[in-house]
Amino acid sequence: MKMYVFDNGYQSEDRTFMVAGSSTADVNDKNRKALWIDIPIQTFLIDHPEGCILFDTACSPHHATAWPEFINLVSPYTVTEEQTLFARLKNLGLTPNDIATVVISHLHVDHAGNLSAFKKAKIYVSDVELTTTVRNYVVGDDLDVHVPVDIEAFIAARLNWRPVMEDEKELEIAPGVTILNLGSGHSWGMLALRVDLGNSGTFLLVADALYMRENLGPPIRVPGIIHDTVGYKRTAKFLENYARKHGATILFGHDMEQFKSLRKPPEYYD
Repeated sequence: MKMYVFDNGYQSEDRTFMVAGSSTADVNDKNRKALWIDIPIQTFLIDHPEGCILFDTACSPHHATAWPEFINLVSPYTVTEEQTLFARLKNLGLTPNDIATVVISHLHVDHAGNLSAFKKAKIYVSDVELTTTVRNYVVGDDLDVHVPVDIEAFIAARLNWRPVMEDEKELEIAPGVTILNLGSGHSWGMLALRVDLGNSGTFLLVADALYMRENLGPPIRVPGIIHDTVGYKRTAKFLENYARKHGATILFGHDMEQFKSLRKPPEYYD
């Protein structure tokens, strides 16, 4: 079994989205400037004997015109043709039809943008995340950074959904690959993925359940984009303890420093 880390470009934004209060003003600096940073957009491919597994699907290639204007203003996306998810797969001799399983951490714009292309895969997603996203889209409630164009595309694609129910806390989907159902926090329903590799050890792919190493603290520092603060802190403690118990390395969702240190194709973890 091999795990590949894909570089799918980056977004630029105020650091307070990642760590709330990063540039908070005080009496000594009442006009403190925002800290503008680049954050990686990453996906993970597990080349498994039972079929290829993809964790998250990055941003839509049509982001410039398909995203609501506010997202392009506050968090613009930069990507080359070579960095797109489809190009990364092609470099390994794969197409979306070769992916047996997709695990979606949550349905935000930078994690589910190409989901509709994976029509032959089984799609694992939090049941709460899926039902709340579709419900809010249909009735016109707040979607936060769940993008209407992405939702319309995955509904039209008639995907092979496998919702992960609230009582399914750990779900092995293939030998050495286990979904962790984290519940609410950053979004309505978050999934992480545990990958046990023979030589490289155990990894926890946690996406936006923990944006950056700094979110772990101590103390735990919540992000500026968050649905459930209590759930986020609960999840952070759980992941830290789980990683310690199982000797696992946490791969954070948007930590540029960590991301730069990871192997990229043609290199891999095994």
